[in-house]
Parts: sequence; structure tokens; C-alpha cells
Amino acid sequence: MAGEPREFGPYQLVRRLGVGGMAETFEAVRTGTSGFEQRVCLKRVLPAFSEDPDFVSRFRREARLAAQLRHTSVVGVVDVGEIDGVQYMALELVDGVDLRSFLESVPGEKLPAETVALIGFDLARALDHAHGTLVHRDISPSNILLSRTGEAKLADFGLAKAIENATVTASRSARGKIPYMSPEHIRGEPVDGRTDLFSLGVVMFEAVAGVRPFDGAHDVETMQRILDGNAHSLADVAPGIPSALRHAIERLIELDRDVRTASASQLLEELATIAPTPAARMELGDVIESHRGGPMARLHVRARDDERDTELSRPPSIVATAGQKQLASGSPGRRNVGRRLVWAGVLAAGLAAVILGARWLATGGPEGDGEALSAAAAPRKVDAAHQPRGTGSVAAAPRKVDAAHQPRGTASVPASASASEPEPPSASRPVRVAKGWLHVVVQPWGNVWIDGVWMGRAPVKARLSEGRHVVKAGRELPSATRVVRLESGGRKEVEISLSE
Repeated sequence: MAGEPREFGPYQLVRRLGVGGMAETFEAVRTGTSGFEQRVCLKRVLPAFSEDPDFVSRFRREARLAAQLRHTSVVGVVDVGEIDGVQYMALELVDGVDLRSFLESVPGEKLPAETVALIGFDLARALDHAHGTLVHRDISPSNILLSRTGEAKLADFGLAKAIENATVTASRSARGKIPYMSPEHIRGEPVDGRTDLFSLGVVMFEAVAGVRPFDGAHDVETMQRILDGNAHSLADVAPGIPSALRHAIERLIELDRDVRTASASQLLEELATIAPTPAARMELGDVIESHRGGPMARLHVRARDDERDTELSRPPSIVATAGQKQLASGSPGRRNVGRRLVWAGVLAAGLAAVILGARWLATGGPEGDGEALSAAAAPRKVDAAHQPRGTGSVAAAPRKVDAAHQPRGTASVPASASASEPEPPSASRPVRVAKGWLHVVVQPWGNVWIDGVWMGRAPVKARLSEGRHVVKAGRELPSATRVVRLESGGRKEVEISLSE
């Protein structure tokens, strides 16, 4: 979805995050009185499913059950309903990344054993909370979300059961899910919480080894390996992991349900012996923060004014220095620096006012103030105290304001200059640079670089000089490139698609 936000009932659809076998997903905003604003992840069921009355009935029932789940490791349901015949579910918007995308971005597509134990521990807590109400049935890396605070959250409770037995074909929804299905699920037998534990075991195996335990050359072979219990040896593919973690994962993917780990609470007891330290969660949060573009890309500090004059002369570093990390952390040092900058700006402004006032009195008023007018027309620097809030470390860097942003009525040349003989450009007379607007959208999501400068998470609008510009998009690093030419006063929109 590109362009301006679209309305969907009380929601504004900001951008599409992705589309699956049963629904398309959007980042959306619901507004209320007194400036109330809530950002959510809105799942809108595809028309083929919404037209099936049996599916609609199951969807509503499962959504009501999912809405009863309230746990820090479960993505909460905010709202469920129907708008113009379309079923939808609004979920908590997790500012982070799904495990599938995260694995694809790291070397070997695998994580340290301590991180996998942490993710497994969080998801076991989610299942322990949920299994008294409903079974997930569809655990895979794509519906496991990792937040900037280092938490793992499980999404999409109840949706798999709603899809089952739908009169429309649901084959697309199973694509990519087969490697995580339990043997009893493949056979079409009744499932219970142990089915979720099997799927979680496959996810943990993949995360720590970089390969899935039952992978075959194709889906049919993979299904047969699952039914036969023919798993790869975790000791062979990940020889360095702690034996306690290896044994916990191997018990989760046992073919026989009676031999498999019996419950999420039992898994918690097993993982407690290798429970990661609090530092592991902080480290995971830092990695997710970096993966998502740093503090400037956080949802809650995004600029509200899309058409801001985005200067390209001060690129933020992707790898934060120690000083920048201190600034990003909101430490007392940052607050003290901010106060000093504010007071410095106030004192500088007061001193400038005194000097200009004295000059005005000495020259008898504005008639003799040609020099002052020339100074006013020159480029001025904006100090840190006048930068918009929420712009991170870049806000502390001064930027020059070009002629296009001079106040109306301000003379750009001395009063004695002749209008018929314009002066050549000089340091005291800034040249008006022709600019246009460039709007970059990335599907389903990603970061944007323009002319080699990181601009943050898409969508991005930047005011640039006319001419040729190189636009790149990617997750942690640029992976797609577009070259655009911008006309003076023009507007151009670029949409870049990144594969999941």
C-alpha cells in the first residue's frame, strides 16, 4: 500500500506489513478524543474467507477466546469486529521484528544457545498461560515476535483453528508451515498442547542449529520424515550447545506424544536449569534495536510531520559509539548536556538581541540598518535547543537553513542594492537551491538510505535538491537499489519490495 493513509472504520491504515494465506496485515492508527492515538497491527481477513459463514463463525469464536489471553509473552488482541463485510482483528503492535526475518539476517541463520534458551523460556510461559484456554496450532518463526526490549512474544492465537475446514482452499496458509507441524496434526488427529510444544521444539532446533530437524528435499519428504520421527541429530548439527538445552529440544520433538514433554510448565522447569541471565535479554534487545535502525526508528518517536526538510549533511552512524549509546539511553549525562545546550541557546539569543538593539539605537533606527538586514539574510545556524524532540543524536548537530526557509519580508540583499543589477552570489547572499520531495515506501517493511545516508525506517519523505539520487532499502543493510531523478518543486514516490 502506498500513498496517503486509508480509512477502515475507525482505523487509518498507515502501511501494509504483509499478506498471507488468510489475511493482509497493516500498521494502523485508531484515534479518539483529546488527541488519543493507538497504533495497532490490524489483520484484515481476505474476501474469500469473509464470504464463508462457517469460517466467520469460527473466526469470531476463536478471536473472543484469544482476547481473553493477557500475558507479557502473548501479543494481545485489542479489537475484533466486522467493517463493510470484512472480518478483522486488531492486535498489539510490537515494535521489533519477527524471528523469521531476524534469523535470515544473522550469520548462519542461527543464534547463540543462551538466546535460544531465552526465546524458548518466554514462549513456554506464553503456552503455559494459554493452554488452559486454547491451542495455537501454528507456531513458526513468522509469528514469533522479538521486541526492542528483548522479549519474545507469540502472535496469532486461534487463527489456525479458524482456518481449518474452511470451504475455500487454505493451501496457501499451510505453505511454509509443514516443517513445524506435529505428526498428529499432519495425520488429522485431535491436537492438544503437546502439538504446540512439538512446533516450539522445531523452532528452537532451527534457531540454534541453522537447519530444521525434519527438512527433506520437498514438502512430501519433510512430512514423511516427521511421521517417521526421522530427525537430524542435534548433537551433529550444533555440537557446541549445552547438553541440558539439547536434551530439552530433543524431548520436544519426540514422535510419540506420551514420550514428548508433557506440558509447557514442565518445559519451564527444564529450561530453568539453563535460564539465561538478565544481561542476555538486554543484549537481545540491543541487537533488535540495531536491526530495526536504532533509537531514531522507534514507533513512539516517529516524526508526526511527514513533509519535514530532511537534511542529508549529518548521517547518523549505524553502529553507535559509546557516547551515542549513553545519549540513546536517556542517562543523567544526556539530560545534563541537554540542559546546558538549552541554556547556551538562551544566553546566545539574549546576547544577540542586546547587540542588535544597541546597533539599532546607534544608527537611528531601521533606515541605517542595511548591514543588519544583510546579516539577517545570511544563513543562520539552529542550535540543539531548537531541534524537534525525538530525533536522537542527530538533533544535537546544527544544520543550516537555506533561502527557501527565510521568513517572508526579510531582505536578501542590502537596501542600497539595485533591483535592475542583481549582485552575484556571495557569502552574505545565499543561493536558493531548487528542491523537491521524495517519498520512499518499503514493503513489507525496511530501512531507507538516500545517497548513502541512513534515513530511518520507511515510509520516509525527504526534501532533496533536484537531480539524480540513489535510494536503497533493506533490513539491517541495504539490499535493493533504485535511482531516481527529482525535478525542482516536484514530488516523486518510490516503492521498494523486499522479500520475506
